[in-house]
Amino acid sequence: MSDRTAKDWLIATRPWSFPAAFTAMFVPLSYYFWTIGNCPWYLFVLIILMGVVFQAAGNLLGDYHDHVSGVDSQNNYNGVMSMKSGKFSPTEIRNFGRVMLLTGAALGLLVTWLAGNWWLLAFGAVGAVLTIVYYWLKYHALGDLDILLLFGLLPAIGIGWMITGQLDWRILLIALPHGLQIVAILHANNTRDIVTDRAAGIRTLSMNIGARTAQWLFAVETLLPYLLIVGYALLGWMPYWSILTLLCLPISIKSCKQMLQAPIESDEAIAQLDQAQGKLVLLFGLLECIGCFIAVWTA
Repeated sequence: MSDRTAKDWLIATRPWSFPAAFTAMFVPLSYYFWTIGNCPWYLFVLIILMGVVFQAAGNLLGDYHDHVSGVDSQNNYNGVMSMKSGKFSPTEIRNFGRVMLLTGAALGLLVTWLAGNWWLLAFGAVGAVLTIVYYWLKYHALGDLDILLLFGLLPAIGIGWMITGQLDWRILLIALPHGLQIVAILHANNTRDIVTDRAAGIRTLSMNIGARTAQWLFAVETLLPYLLIVGYALLGWMPYWSILTLLCLPISIKSCKQMLQAPIESDEAIAQLDQAQGKLVLLFGLLECIGCFIAVWTA
């Protein structure tokens, strides 16, 4: 194991999934920049870093539990491949995840102290718990809900409270389109892995609703956000420039076709669809944020 590099440790965290954490923080910050122009930009880097570190912790701990539970032993795509090859031991991955979790908690404390609002600790505590129990919720068909809360609704309402000093329920609607796109990453993964997850003895939402319904649900999760963004823009809840997200629509349509045309319970046809959706999440979120910035600069 002496030949391991910093790159190996980074790869173990599955960095391709980090856009979910990055944009989960960036989108609500940009929204408040448009609505009230009072975003704590001095905390911006810390908030983004905290989200990414918690994402890494969740990935590591989830992969550890997948490995020791025998979930990834049935699958060539899931889990930390370096554990299978012996590059890392399961204990090392588990401890690395715990270090990331504690680091994220420390960053949360720092953000709370700098913001001067200790009620934010409640959001941080809920986020930490959702990160720790994600693997269990995933095994009991609740992983999609966990991801929607962890990377969609919870960061948005927490940032809203930090900026406005009160609960802003509208931010939940604003965060929903991006949150659905993030959930689609996990849903693509679980739909691909129905057969191997069944063999491993776990239950996911895709398994419960059936492969064909799961394929259509992926289409809803990836296409509904565009309708919501257009609707919000027409209602004045978001700037008209938010429709820049429609530039991603052809990519989403392509992904939907790939999913819907895949044979039932086939993993090969959609093997890399979750990673492609991760890239789309980054583009979708950035365009949403750019729309808010342009709206402010052209006002």
